[in-house]
Amino acid sequence: MRCRTKIQEQLAAGENVVLLANHQTEADPGVFAHMLAASHPSLATDVIYVAGDRVVTDALCKPFSMGRNLFCVHSKKHLDDEPELKASKMETNRKTLVAMQRAFNAGGSLVWIAPSGGRDRCLAQAGCCCSSATALRM
Repeated sequence: MRCRTKIQEQLAAGENVVLLANHQTEADPGVFAHMLAASHPSLATDVIYVAGDRVVTDALCKPFSMGRNLFCVHSKKHLDDEPELKASKMETNRKTLVAMQRAFNAGGSLVWIAPSGGRDRCLAQAGCCCSSATALRM
């Protein structure tokens, strides 16, 4: 309870708060909102999720994202999957970065991000599960 109160104080003071997660699933925003709705409704509704494009394009994922604040990005790993869409995906990412910068410059933003992405993959040499070696170095 104290952590959430501290976050509210920081947001009220105009500070930005970034929640780093090891993993993110489509259901996380709904679960997070449900957990906080009664005790901290503003935290439940004002959080901005950084998510891959799947959350707005995949028919199974999209319902979980509706009504949520999202910064959508295309994974660098998948930019070349469809070469004819690469320029469009890069433009979307650029626009997302501009929107993120504006939000952070304004202050008082609560952002949830999973730097390693939403898909954990085992890295035998690292002895753990994580989607990329760079995420381990963070």
